[in-house]
Amino acid sequence: MQENTTSLPAGRAMAVPGPKSPLGYTVAEASKILGKHPNTIYAWLHDGPLADAKRQIGGAFYIPRRALRALLDLDDGASTPTGGETA
Repeated sequence: MQENTTSLPAGRAMAVPGPKSPLGYTVAEASKILGKHPNTIYAWLHDGPLADAKRQIGGAFYIPRRALRALLDLDDGASTPTGGETA
């Protein structure tokens, strides 16, 4: 069985492009930026590093830019959480 980690693929520490919506990033956008499968992002939204930051409107989830930046650790270069498969 695959180890459940939330580490990002090597070389993913990059400038985060702005979200298309003023509400934040969609799951698809976050998945592409983080190099993770959308199901991994959904898992993180329900019980993981994005659980406290998410915004839900109807059935759509939005992830604020600050939450994605914190996950990527662009500000201090600390290690990122691990888990999930790549997209």
